[in-house]
Parts: sequence; structure tokens; C-alpha cells
Amino acid sequence: MSGAFLGTFENSLSNRRVSIPQDFRKQFATAAKNRVTLVRGKMNTLYIYPFDNWKELQQKLSNGSNTQKEMLRRLRLYATVIELEGPGRILIPNFLLNIVKVNKKVIFLGEGNFFSMWNPEKFKEYKQQIDKDYDDMIEENINLL
Repeated sequence: MSGAFLGTFENSLSNRRVSIPQDFRKQFATAAKNRVTLVRGKMNTLYIYPFDNWKELQQKLSNGSNTQKEMLRRLRLYATVIELEGPGRILIPNFLLNIVKVNKKVIFLGEGNFFSMWNPEKFKEYKQQIDKDYDDMIEENINLL
């Protein structure tokens, strides 16, 4: 299984192509076979799963509750398998670019077993919201840290 994706990175988008951050590419397992699956995420983002992690997620959801099976159906509405080009670039279909509304820059956010792609302005708003109650969240969970 591909590794834990952590951190935030900004990259340029050109001709619908963007490079996956090198720190993320290093986490890809051989089983990913240089492929990723893009799906619509929360807050008009894209979730990007290395192919091995996507296969595992499909298996879990298809064997889960009715709600989880419905979640899988919804994810599949937008799911697109993309082969990595050259040094880790992906060509993003127009219909997915229209969801995330990016032009020249994108933000990648590590989310554990996948990473998300954000419009920089939307990410800035999200981060400001997170920063407001960050200390309170740390305090509430201090025993787990």
C-alpha cells in the first residue's frame, strides 16, 4: 500500500497538467503501477488516490454498509484513472478541473492514504478557518498526541 501523504505543496498547472509533489511520489508503492484515481472531494477539491489505495478503498466500501456502498457509487460518478506522465505529471480532465476551479496554481494537501488538490483561494479560506480553533483542537486531543 502506498505510504502516508503529509504536508502542503503548491505547484503550477499548465495545459491541464500538474506535477505530483516529489515527496508524495516517493510514497507510491510499486502496486500503484504509476497510476492514480481522481475523484471529486469535499469543498470542490479533487481527491487523488494512488491506484493501489483506490482499489483497497473500493473493496472496503463495496463490503460495507448500504451507506458505504452508496458512497462508492457517488465516488465512481467522478472517478478517473490517470497514468502518470514522465516525472510524475498528471493530465486532469476538464470536467474535474471545472469542479476544483483552478487556473495556474494548485495546492496539494496530504491526507494520509490520499492527497487532495485545491484551488489556492479556497485553500486559504479553509486554512484560516482551521487556524481559528487549532489550539482548542490540540487541547481537546492532547492525550492522543
